[in-house]
Amino acid sequence: MADCLNGGGKAGNFTNLDGTEQKMVSASAPPARRGFVGACFFVYMGLLTCVAVIAFILGCYSVNKVRNPDYPESALTSNLGTVPDGYSVFSLGTGLGYWSQATAMNHSRSDHGVVAVGKYAYLIGGVSDEGPNGTARVLDSIVRYDTETGLMTEMATMLAPRYRFAYAVLNGNIYVMGGTDSAAQDALPTDTVMVYNVGANKWTYGDKLSAPRIDPCGAAVAGKVYVFGGYNETFGSLASVEELDPTTASATSPAVWNKLPASSNLAVSRGDCRAVAVDKTIYAVGGAEYYINPNKSCDGDLWINCYRFLRSVEAFDPATKTWTPRASMVNARGDFGIEALPGGRIIVAGGERGNGVANQQAMYEVEEYVAADNIWITKAPLPEARFRDDLAFVNGRVYAFGGAPTCGQVPGADCYQVALRSVFAYFDVQYPRLYAAYKAASASAPRAATSRRMLLRRR
Repeated sequence: MADCLNGGGKAGNFTNLDGTEQKMVSASAPPARRGFVGACFFVYMGLLTCVAVIAFILGCYSVNKVRNPDYPESALTSNLGTVPDGYSVFSLGTGLGYWSQATAMNHSRSDHGVVAVGKYAYLIGGVSDEGPNGTARVLDSIVRYDTETGLMTEMATMLAPRYRFAYAVLNGNIYVMGGTDSAAQDALPTDTVMVYNVGANKWTYGDKLSAPRIDPCGAAVAGKVYVFGGYNETFGSLASVEELDPTTASATSPAVWNKLPASSNLAVSRGDCRAVAVDKTIYAVGGAEYYINPNKSCDGDLWINCYRFLRSVEAFDPATKTWTPRASMVNARGDFGIEALPGGRIIVAGGERGNGVANQQAMYEVEEYVAADNIWITKAPLPEARFRDDLAFVNGRVYAFGGAPTCGQVPGADCYQVALRSVFAYFDVQYPRLYAAYKAASASAPRAATSRRMLLRRR
């Protein structure tokens, strides 16, 4: 059989299966591909060189456009201190970041407080829609919200229901200052202070404020607690500041609040403001100011005619106990969420504004303040407009808790909600601190209108 398959043993022959013999013919070797491979290499290198040249040309073009656009004397900079007066500044980080829905709260909350402790966010007080037939009910609840699992734990209840208060955190204690226990529109302010010890899960009363305040703002810095602004019993906006030194407490009496002299007052009185401490400085941000409107009567629509929402920001130095104006926000707002971020930054989200006809217009807008550059930068907006919300920074993310929608104050409306249960997590996108500084040639320049809508002015 082997001989049959091998052509009967004859060299160069092959026997088919039917018994016939067939000669083997040797084919010539294929031509060498060395030349082809070499040609491909040179084509590839040529294309790569062309791409590099094109990239270089585009880079030069871009630099030229940045340095010499339709607006003369323009440039990129990382140091806003070198930008002359009269120039507009636009951050290259504008609009960055994104929001994702997180586990909803077990209680709807508005006008509450949120404090970050480790992986938890402590949700304090506020007003909910848990009253009869979905009406407003002021909460005495404090809930520990686990940002990793979404699990919620009811902690020790507050000594009294409370919302529209200021809060501050110092040495493991949360200070809840002022506010009210009534959900009525004309609720009177309180001077009560409650202190929650996080480790012991226990509430105690602190010393009373020197004056009742509703919708104040507060923060702690340099071992002391501060509360300022808010409204008094007649809903006039306040500028006064009070200070508490917890180290002065004794075994028989709590530390006493000290009202600072008028030289330490806010430059602009403000209620519905928010505050946060960054790098040993307290920032009082936004809010609403009562003023005498020369063109409209305050006897009619008081909140529309004689209150204005603020963009202004003031920085408090605890050493000198004085305030210094800082860059204003892009958008005026009151009753918004605020939180300190790493790197000397502040984030604000949502808030209330008016449209000249009605207030309580919920906002989507989010801004970030960079203290080193004294500038506000517009970031990715909230997925759901809200005011009277609050924020907490936990594990690299900012969480926006609750708040109220625009239509939340009209019982019987189709979209009536006193407060929201929804929670959103904000994921920041890191970016180089670069700014485009430019001076418009004229107001009629082709891109001037678009740029002005986006620019962030530095003061």
